[in-house]
Amino acid sequence: MKFLKKASDAITGVLERFFYRVGYGVGSYPIQTLVITTLLSGACLAGLLRFQQEARGEKLWVPQDSEVIREMETVNKFYPAAFALMNMIWTRVPSDTHAGVLEAENIRQLYTIHMDVLSINASYDGRDWTWDDLAYRRSDGGNAWISSILSLWSFDGDVIGNLTTANILTRINEPNLFDPWNGGLFQLNRLISGIQRNTAGNITGAAAAKATYRIISNLTFDSSSGQEVDKRSDAWSMLFEDIGRRTWSEFTESTVFTQWGLGEESSRAINGDVRLLSIGYGLIFFYVFLNLGSYSRLDHKIWLSLGGIVSTGLAIGISFGLCSAFGLFYGPVHSVLPFLLLGIGVDDMFVIVQVWRQMSNKEHATKTVPERLGTCLQCAGVSVTVTSFTDFAAFMIGATTILPALQSFCIFAGVGVLFDFLTQITFFSACLAIDARRVDKRHDACLFCMRLPDDWKPLNIKGKWLFRYFRDYHAKYLAKLPVKIAALVITIGMAVFGAVSASQIDIHFDFFWFLPPGSYVLDYNRLSDQYFASSRVPFTMYLTSTNYPSPGVQSQLNSFINNTRNNAFVDSNVPVDTWLEGLQRWPNATNLTGSDNFYPALTSYVSDAGARFASALNISNEGGTTQMLASSFAANFISLPHTRDEISAMDSVRDLAESQTFDGGVKPFAYTRLFLPWTTNKVIDQELVRNLLLAMAAVFVVTLLLITNLLVSFYVLLCVVFTVVDTFMVMHYWDLTINTVTAVIIILSIGLGVDYSAHIGHFYISSPLKTRAERVDAALTNVGVAVFSGGFSTFLAFVLLALSDSYIFTAFFKINLAVVIFGLWHGLVFLPVTLSLIGPSASHAVSALPEDKKDIEMEEVKGPERVPESVDGKAETSAWEKPTANGTETYGHDDDRIPEVV
Repeated sequence: MKFLKKASDAITGVLERFFYRVGYGVGSYPIQTLVITTLLSGACLAGLLRFQQEARGEKLWVPQDSEVIREMETVNKFYPAAFALMNMIWTRVPSDTHAGVLEAENIRQLYTIHMDVLSINASYDGRDWTWDDLAYRRSDGGNAWISSILSLWSFDGDVIGNLTTANILTRINEPNLFDPWNGGLFQLNRLISGIQRNTAGNITGAAAAKATYRIISNLTFDSSSGQEVDKRSDAWSMLFEDIGRRTWSEFTESTVFTQWGLGEESSRAINGDVRLLSIGYGLIFFYVFLNLGSYSRLDHKIWLSLGGIVSTGLAIGISFGLCSAFGLFYGPVHSVLPFLLLGIGVDDMFVIVQVWRQMSNKEHATKTVPERLGTCLQCAGVSVTVTSFTDFAAFMIGATTILPALQSFCIFAGVGVLFDFLTQITFFSACLAIDARRVDKRHDACLFCMRLPDDWKPLNIKGKWLFRYFRDYHAKYLAKLPVKIAALVITIGMAVFGAVSASQIDIHFDFFWFLPPGSYVLDYNRLSDQYFASSRVPFTMYLTSTNYPSPGVQSQLNSFINNTRNNAFVDSNVPVDTWLEGLQRWPNATNLTGSDNFYPALTSYVSDAGARFASALNISNEGGTTQMLASSFAANFISLPHTRDEISAMDSVRDLAESQTFDGGVKPFAYTRLFLPWTTNKVIDQELVRNLLLAMAAVFVVTLLLITNLLVSFYVLLCVVFTVVDTFMVMHYWDLTINTVTAVIIILSIGLGVDYSAHIGHFYISSPLKTRAERVDAALTNVGVAVFSGGFSTFLAFVLLALSDSYIFTAFFKINLAVVIFGLWHGLVFLPVTLSLIGPSASHAVSALPEDKKDIEMEEVKGPERVPESVDGKAETSAWEKPTANGTETYGHDDDRIPEVV
């Protein structure tokens, strides 16, 4: 402990001398400080020229060195996405007298809609793009690839116009229903649903119909939106959606889905609520204005409040500029950063102002502005350093994660917190110095150029009710033993309850949570789930170039196919139809040994009976030599109701593929795009626990270095742990799951939660008072107001997010509401109670100044003797003390004076 005491004295002494010099320098040159800070901030904003958004899920939430990323790249290489899907769903419930969507007039209306789609003429890049330009056609160059019930009549308007309901039902009930437009069997269950049958089992009606159109798409990355886009197909998709969202007389509901619409709706949910940020800033400004000064023409702080908000805005701009300059992307979750940094910055501002207001009237009357600001930052700077650097450390630890979005977010947040700290001790402190000069000169708080009359007196309006609460009620009641016992029981009870709740939180994420309520995309998803959803999840086994003509390879591949069928997670009720088995059964394939026999037979098969497998094979004829670069076959998982079931199924089929090695050392692999989020779900809980533990360790180390007391640092860490655990309890009962979004916000909770307890711990250990009770009382009285105001201002920063339609914003609101409530509880109730019972004794105080030394003197840096300002050549009386006939009259504070800091 003696070592810590010496380290404590050394570190605290260095920091106090440093911050005195900073405060003295800023107070001496406030205008220059504002100009330099603003210019440097503006220079950092130049980094926004490299600003880049990222909205691709595989770039945001999936570890970039994971196997699934390499597999995705392999699939994209051999099976590039050449088309975009666009779907429509219509509903009409059948009855005894009506066939629903199979009624003749409904089929004719479907044809009308189809012709409207084929008539789309989209303008892009100086020309018009029609259906004939963009239609994606089958590999043989034949018909456009359209899936619709209308394909049963080859989209022939004359035939469809003369159909009766009886004709339609007769056609739909044919055995082995053939699709003349697309070739092969008609995909009945994929295109109509809600089927009604009679006692003989014949279809008599259907409640829903679906149509899918495919257009050519050539995706490229767009840095402005962070998505893979094809603006030509996007222009066409927009007009397609206009048709799909119309109200059609023959249908109960109609809805549409395109990839363009999905991106637009998810962006609308986030960007549409950015307006809440400006309103939140307004609320913060109003709250800061009410709490920084008194309600008089001399001492209200409207411009100082604005300066505090601007300083936080500068930090946000610097963070975005610097991080963009170094190539970090901006993701969807980054939209909560302004709310986070606003709350943290205002918290620091309240601490600085609280210490400024604690200075005695004597100090304000006798010391120059640089001396006062130096003395203020000498105390407040250390406290703000504790919280800022613990926040910074927590975020930088979070930046070591393997999840790209969380990594980028934590770096943005860490840089923002660091510059929040720097702008508060420079820009805001300069504003404070300018305001102090104004007060000394008795100039109006709004109109700087207007000096108040000599006979002006402030209204007798009592303020500082919050300070009186902490001084007269909060600290006194916490000193009572029954209150202490109750506080400890409540805290421990919540922690136990929270730990149990944390074990019950599910790991789950649904992309549709990103969409705003009432979105037409949600309507489509609802109807798709209701009528066309399947509990089966398809996946594909891929095998790249190997010696396919070899009998040994073909035998091994057959064995691999059978092993896939027999896998415990593969649905045996859905046939696993493969190109190789089909080729081997094909009568024309009599010899498949050797390239000269295998490839001609395969080519003939794919162009004839095996046409359905054309998309499963990548056959190259480069240089006149035929070879197969890749092959695949599809299977379906059984029902996977829970996230952990999905992870187990994925691991099972991937292990099966990994166990196979084909000629040339080639290994097959299992892949579906769903493996991307499933991979994230597999590691998200491990990453969350890892980052929480490392961040808490960083908080403890930084707190120990700055508070330099092992016991108090441990208590601060305990408060953070309890806050996080209690937040898990709220998440469980507020139906939030562990996912990529909530994981990011939970990491933030450490940065926010530590602020509420670190200030109390620092003031407690810095107090020279003798007993634990006195030091707790002094800590609550001196810094309790700042801690509560910081927490409440943080709440104001995000309270309007409760009105948001964005999942990110609403999750941020719910989690951070819990963090603020539990953080304030542990910082203002649990920690003071614990310190009063088993806190370190006075002998371990960091700063033990003589009791009679009320004004801290700095030997190293001495300011000039204060000379009263002059106006019109006459010495001006101090704004803090003015001679009167009855003695001295004080301005700037009311009678509820805050005790001096010793």
